Amino acid sequence: MNNIVDYKNDILFESNNPKDVDGNKNIGLIVKKYRLKRGLTRQVLANKSGISLRYLAQLESGKANPSISIITNIAYALNISLYEFFFNGKNTVNFDLIDHRLNTFNPMQKSKVFDLINDIYKENKSNKNKNKIALIGLRGAGKSTLGNMLHEEFNYPLFEATNEIENLGGMNINEIIELGGQGMYRRFEFDVVKTLCKSHEKLILLAGGSIVSEYKTFNYVLNNYFTIWIKASPKEHMQRVLNQGDSRPMSSNPRAMDDLNNILNERITLYSKADLTINTENISIGESYKKLKTKLF
Repeated sequence: MNNIVDYKNDILFESNNPKDVDGNKNIGLIVKKYRLKRGLTRQVLANKSGISLRYLAQLESGKANPSISIITNIAYALNISLYEFFFNGKNTVNFDLIDHRLNTFNPMQKSKVFDLINDIYKENKSNKNKNKIALIGLRGAGKSTLGNMLHEEFNYPLFEATNEIENLGGMNINEIIELGGQGMYRRFEFDVVKTLCKSHEKLILLAGGSIVSEYKTFNYVLNNYFTIWIKASPKEHMQRVLNQGDSRPMSSNPRAMDDLNNILNERITLYSKADLTINTENISIGESYKKLKTKLF
């Protein structure tokens, strides 16, 4: 990452209006709050985000006027999303300010802003640590197959979330839900995801298909793992499950395909938050794995 010093690339935040000072103070307070929460010194945050120590001190005191690229780099260094940054309760004014200024730009200027954001987003994703990989997606997409192939070739420890949850609970998934409901299952799931992450320098996690529905757990996965959505069509999901010898989805529910379509439609926005998407539709296992390795490494 290039070292970002006190430059004038403030296309969203440059202002001559004294009232905007309060907005800058809010940004500075949010940066300081998350920095202290993470236990980071200013020097460490400056190094991680690529900005100068002097600029960071000015920012936290409300005297700096940050660009969107500076804020993006700081958010990435603090391991928080831009959504969390801008929608922080004390900082809604700044989001309104950005929205207002974007609306004053002509189409070409807006295109430049979006291109900048997309470039930074892609750069951050490509630079993200890939030692801890989480495969997400519905059952039948190919998570287990591709995960095992990565495990065998690169010797990454492989963990299936369902198995780890059962080991933690000392009973199978059905018994866990029967005893403590979805609440107990979700608590175990979060504990498994967090414990594995903290206790291994590298690993592959095969996550349950519904992990995206639990905000706290999925947010932890997005922030601490390199997430890969293994994607397939609903028809292929179902056919692969049947090919595995499990006929329960169809035999016990005549509307299983409709339900599967609805589940996928409900979760598609969540799955799309992954760092990488591998579409396995209409291609062989070998081709899917080749595509995964090429995009991942």
